[in-house]
Amino acid sequence: MEEGGWMRQVQLDETTDVQVVKRMPEIHKAQQPSIAIITSAYYEKLAVDAMMEEKTTYVRYKSGKGAESNVYTLGYIGNHKVVTTKLPQMGHHRAAKISTGNTTTRLLGTFGQVEHVFLVGCGGGVPHFTDFYKHCRLGDVVVSTPNQAGDIYIYCDKATENEKNQVQYTLKGWGPKDKVIQDVAEEIRNQLHVNPAHRPWVEYLSDGQERLCSQEADFARPKQSSDKLYMNVGGSDVIEVGHPPVPEEHEHLYQAGIPTIRYGAVGSGRPVVAKDHLRQDFAYTHNIVCYDSEFDQVLDSVTGSGLRSFIFIRGICDYLDGSKSKTWSPYAALAAAAYTKTLISALPNPAVDS
Repeated sequence: MEEGGWMRQVQLDETTDVQVVKRMPEIHKAQQPSIAIITSAYYEKLAVDAMMEEKTTYVRYKSGKGAESNVYTLGYIGNHKVVTTKLPQMGHHRAAKISTGNTTTRLLGTFGQVEHVFLVGCGGGVPHFTDFYKHCRLGDVVVSTPNQAGDIYIYCDKATENEKNQVQYTLKGWGPKDKVIQDVAEEIRNQLHVNPAHRPWVEYLSDGQERLCSQEADFARPKQSSDKLYMNVGGSDVIEVGHPPVPEEHEHLYQAGIPTIRYGAVGSGRPVVAKDHLRQDFAYTHNIVCYDSEFDQVLDSVTGSGLRSFIFIRGICDYLDGSKSKTWSPYAALAAAAYTKTLISALPNPAVDS
C-alpha cells in the first residue's frame, strides 16, 4: 500500500486466504463463478462470506485520486462457485449512482461466466397490523417474488398527491426473465409445508454465528422484547401496538426465535420511504413486503449485462418507523445469508449435474 493508504483489518476464519493484487489473476473458464452475490454493508458481506467454503479474498487495490478498489471473495456454496463483493456506497446522489453501477458492471465483466445474481442484506419490513400472513417481524427473511406486474423490485422516482389525496407514482420495475431461482424458492416453501422441521437455514445461521463470534459486529439474535411495533396515528404521533398473533391452525409452521421466510416484492425510492402513508399505500398497491436501499443502478447494470436471473434476499432489521437502532442489522443480514445458502445449495448446477 502506498503512503497514506489504509486497509480494513479483520479476523477471518482459518478457511480464508487473503491476497492483495493490482489485477485479478486469470481464472480458467471451468473455475469461474456462476453466481455473484452483491452486498452493500460490511457486516452483510461478512455474513455471506461465512456461508462459503474454500474461499479466497482478493483485494484489488488501485491508487490515485478517484480510484476505486474492489474486494472479491471466491469460494463454494454447495457445488456452486460463488463470488461476493460489497458496493462502495449507496444512495441516489450522483457519485453513489455512478459508483454502484460501475462496481456492478466491473464485477460482471471480471467474472464473465456469472449466470445468477443475488442481492443479499438487510431491509425494512412493511407492517401489517392485523394480518399475520403478510406481516414481517424483525429477523424474518424476505425472498423477492414477482408481483402482479412480474416485478420483484419496484423503484419510485416521484410521488404526486392531488387535492383529493389521490397519489400518482412514477416508477420503474425489474423482474427476472429466467425465474429458476424463484422456482427453487417455491420448492423450498412447499417442502416446509410438508415437513415443518426441514429448515436448513437454521443450522446455517447457527454455524455462521460460530464463525463470526470474534467479529466487532454482534451477530447474535437480539432479545425478542426489542422487536417493538409502532403505528402512526396522524402527523408525527405514534403508538406502540402488538404484533398480529399466529393463527392456531398454522402454529406448527412457525417457531418463535427463528426466522420466518416471507415472499413478495421489494420496494425503494425516497419519495415513498420518507412518508408513512405513502410507504403503506405504495406497498399495498404493488405487493411490496419490504423496502430497501436504492438498487436501481445496480439492476440496470445487471440487466444491461444480459443477465436474466436475479433475486433479492433481505433480512428484516427495522420497520422504517424513524428508529435509528441498528441492533437487529447483523443478525438480519446473517439470517438472509443463511437462507441464501439454502437456496443456492438447492439450485441446479448443469456442469455438475451432467
